[in-house]
Amino acid sequence: MVKVRPYDAHVLLCRGGDCKKRGSKEVRKALKAGLRAAGLNRDVRVDSVDCLGFCKYGPNAVVYGPNGRSGTWYLSLDEGKVPEVVNTHLKGGNPVEHLAADYRPRRGA
Repeated sequence: MVKVRPYDAHVLLCRGGDCKKRGSKEVRKALKAGLRAAGLNRDVRVDSVDCLGFCKYGPNAVVYGPNGRSGTWYLSLDEGKVPEVVNTHLKGGNPVEHLAADYRPRRGA
């Protein structure tokens, strides 16, 4: 049986065409560097995914955790916003509300 290592948080970062054109590669580098600087590189997993949708707002990311929280979406993420996401959300456990996307109600709810 394969054993999977647990992480405190998981970040899915879009690398699809539009996000790539808008700098997702640089955002990933800034995110990884920020996690290393904060001592979180072994506690937070970062994976690039092909597309998260919302292409016209890219680069986009979804953060799951820490503290068992549901996903927080960050749209139009750039290198300058990464330190706040790392320190406030991934280290401090609180989503960055002014950077996070709002949720709309489900249809029929």
